[in-house]
Parts: sequence; C-alpha cells; structure tokens
Amino acid sequence: MSDQVSEHLPLRFEQAERRLFATCGVQIDSRRVRLADPPVAVRVLEAGDGPPLVLVHGSGMSASTWAPLMPHLGRHRLIAFDLPGFGLSDAFDYSGRRLRSHAVAQLTSLLDALDLERVPIVGTSLGGMWALCLAADAPNRVAAVASLGVPAVALPGMHGDPAFTALSTPVVRQIVARIGSPSVAMTRHALAGGAIGPRAAEQAPDGFFEVVHEGMHQPGFRTAMLTHMHLALLVGRPRPENFLSDTDLRQLARPVLMIWGDEDPYGGPQIAQRACALLPDARLEVIPGRHAPFLDDPKRCGALIDDLVRRAI
Repeated sequence: MSDQVSEHLPLRFEQAERRLFATCGVQIDSRRVRLADPPVAVRVLEAGDGPPLVLVHGSGMSASTWAPLMPHLGRHRLIAFDLPGFGLSDAFDYSGRRLRSHAVAQLTSLLDALDLERVPIVGTSLGGMWALCLAADAPNRVAAVASLGVPAVALPGMHGDPAFTALSTPVVRQIVARIGSPSVAMTRHALAGGAIGPRAAEQAPDGFFEVVHEGMHQPGFRTAMLTHMHLALLVGRPRPENFLSDTDLRQLARPVLMIWGDEDPYGGPQIAQRACALLPDARLEVIPGRHAPFLDDPKRCGALIDDLVRRAI
C-alpha cells in the first residue's frame, strides 16, 4: 500500500463514521487519551449526559459500531473507545501476554485515564470478555456487566467459524489476512451470511457496513487481528487458558446481564445458562438473532441495559 493511499484511510473511516452517526441521530465528541498499559493512545467517543457507561466493541470492530444502540441508552454519558490496534487507536501487537491480561490492563488503564473509579460496562463479543475479565479480576472498578452475544473465548462451549479457524491456523492465517474484503457490499454479505445474520444486516442503519469495511482497512487492523486471534484460538478451537473458571464465576460479585441471540453461531444460550447458574447475580435474556443482539433488537437491548444499570447504581 502506498503512503498516499495509507494517509487517506483514516479520513475515509471518519467520513463513514459521520454518516453513520448522522443516520442514528447521535452527536459524538472525539478525543485521544493515553493508556498506561499498554503505552498507546486510543480514540474515545463520547455522547450524552448522565452517569457514565463504558461500551467495549467486539473483535475486528470499532467504537462507532455501537451507533445503532446509542439512541436507546439516552440516560447515560456513553463512552466508547477503539481497542488498541482497531479503529483510529494506535497500532498494537497483542503478542506477549495472555488475552485476559490484555483485557484487564486495557480497561483499567482506560478508566484511570478518564478518572473513572467504578462504572458499568457493556461489551459485545470480545468486549463482553473484556468486561467479564475486569469484573472478575478488579471488581472494585466495575458496577455491572452487560455482555451481548458469546463473550469471545471467556466461557467453555464457544466454538469458532471457518473464518476464525483460518485466522488461527499457522501459515493459513497470514494468507487469509492479506485477502480482506474488496467492497462494502461484500463485507455486508459476509456478515449477513455469518456472524450477525440476515435480520441484523437488514436492520442495520445506513453506513454501518461502510464503517466496518473501512475499519478493516486501517493500517493497524491486520496485526491486531492476527495477534489477538492467535491468543484466543488455535485452529478454530478456544485456548482453555482464556476461560473464566467456575471459581471465577462464583466469586464475580457484580450484577451481570447476558443478552444472547438464539442462533449465535459461536455457541448457543446453554453456554450462558451454565454461567448464569454459577454467577451470584445474573440474568439471561435470549432474543431472536445471532451474534449481534444490539443490531437485532437495539430498543430491547437498551431497555435491558438501562434496567441493569439502575439496579447496580
């Protein structure tokens, strides 16, 4: 990729974001903050007033992919950030420590940088894992957790799909990572046929898939995607060291809400049922859909999250 083309990638991403937020009727403020661990700058998006609520996106996504849910969380000061290596945050290589350690370090550093002592956290997919890991390891920083969809590889029973298998298979993953998606239409088609399903794809607001597509073409995306996927899976199978243990779950003394698609391709609601039976204060809501409940039914997800936060604060 030429330097000239590379220079235009962040601009194209920001333009796509502006269109998406305009469609959703959300006013966003953007800034960069420096994390202590890892020592990188991350881009933070904020919207609304009220008690803070942190939103953590999923693998390969970015802060702005929360846009469809944001109008339904209007009572909060919403804080969404691009995980290191994704969106417009600094490039980052996840090699060198376990995925759970990354989760705790990144979220602790973000809360410190924003002078937030204790907040409710909403995460989807990898973001759900991030939130659960922080609640398990640093419960004093977390008021409550809402986890949407399978929380990556945090719970036993999760399984990968063909794309994740390819990205977590030595040699093959380097080839697959270079292919990418050639168009917004192909990005939409791939997600509709896989992770999020046709219903969510149809309901997603104008600009959503453009944001996802442009995010995949940012300079740091490939390294971040390959290195964190290597820590999560091996040939499509979750690495057991990432699982929260039964003891972890029994001792996680914070309110937890799990919102699960009844056809989540990475694992069915029985995974959440088992976890909720161990968690001291947990609720499971199963809705029609796949891996992105906040796209299948953003209004319902917003109401459930509002109720969780009211109970926790």
